[in-house]
Amino acid sequence: MSTIIAEVLMVVIVIIMSTIIFVWVVPTFTSNTGQDNAGAAYYEKFETIQGQFATFVQSTPETVRNSPPPSTPYQTCTLSSPVILATSANIFVPSNSVCVITASVGNVFVSSGANLTVIGSTINGDLNANYSSSVTLRNANVSGFTGLYNVSVVSISGGSFNTSGNGAAMYGGGRGSFTMTGTMVTGQVENEVGHQTFLIGNRISGNLEVESADQGQIINNTIASLDLDQNGVIVISGNTVNSYVVYGTNGWCATGNNRVSGSISGNCVGNTEVDVMNTGSIPVKLVAIYLSNTALAGGLSWRLASGHLAQCGTSQSLTCTQLPIMIPVGDMAQITMGWTPPPGAFPLPWNYIYFIFVSSHSNFVDGYLYFSIGLGLPMQSRLENRICPPCY
Repeated sequence: MSTIIAEVLMVVIVIIMSTIIFVWVVPTFTSNTGQDNAGAAYYEKFETIQGQFATFVQSTPETVRNSPPPSTPYQTCTLSSPVILATSANIFVPSNSVCVITASVGNVFVSSGANLTVIGSTINGDLNANYSSSVTLRNANVSGFTGLYNVSVVSISGGSFNTSGNGAAMYGGGRGSFTMTGTMVTGQVENEVGHQTFLIGNRISGNLEVESADQGQIINNTIASLDLDQNGVIVISGNTVNSYVVYGTNGWCATGNNRVSGSISGNCVGNTEVDVMNTGSIPVKLVAIYLSNTALAGGLSWRLASGHLAQCGTSQSLTCTQLPIMIPVGDMAQITMGWTPPPGAFPLPWNYIYFIFVSSHSNFVDGYLYFSIGLGLPMQSRLENRICPPCY
């Protein structure tokens, strides 16, 4: 009998202790995690729908200059007859040929469809290429004028270019790809009507003029002055400009971290766009935004896709210019943000922007905006411990 009583008392003690623990633990647990995130974080869901890195990106076309004719007499350079010994002769690259130059030469002319590669040598005169397939210069020096007319791909790294006394050292024109890095230029550089124009880490003693490029990035250069106009998408960051900067009429323009000694005229504003849909069962409140792993520094503007009035602070309006972003159930926020290029420690050139939206319940959604296609893979919000910045 005593054994049965003891067992009954043990069961009673267990029930009492379980009740005490439940009464103490549940309020404590919910007070720590349930203020915002117990049930709300689970019911809150939002996702990216579409987005644009750069908006209004159409460049304004401009007439490309005509190439001068080849200098005569000349020596022909092809794949079977490269220039490996120094010569004062002019070099002619026939149409659809491949030419490699590794020794000093006179003037050089590259015909349509041809490919030229110059490595560690000097062109003692002018370099002209007309509707050529590619021109590649590695640690090459050009003493005269460089004219690149409708060349599909131009790649220049290292080396030097001079003016020969006429003020202009280089001209590039045509819907191709133009990349110049770590190069010394004495004189003016003019690049027009490019498809992709990247100038990174160069020293240019004269004016740098970039016009009518579909996409351009001017980063970490030292230049006398900078003139931009009629470009589609242009990013200017980390440059030292010893005189003036002129921002003309560009479709999309972002600038930051530049040191300009002279005047600055015109405006440079680059907006990004992301649409975020509330797919959950409770309203979404976005309280923080990060672009390129830093807190949003540019202007913010958002509106609801439904056309309903948005809750903007303590009032309501069609368009709001401040956080938080309030998204009713089943609605979508169309969010526009100004982008400032981050410091030069980030990979160059920039082909995309990484973004993060964080809600009041610590859910977040992230993604990538690409220059060419806009939003990458649409993403669903999720709950995760993150520290922003750096937001990795």
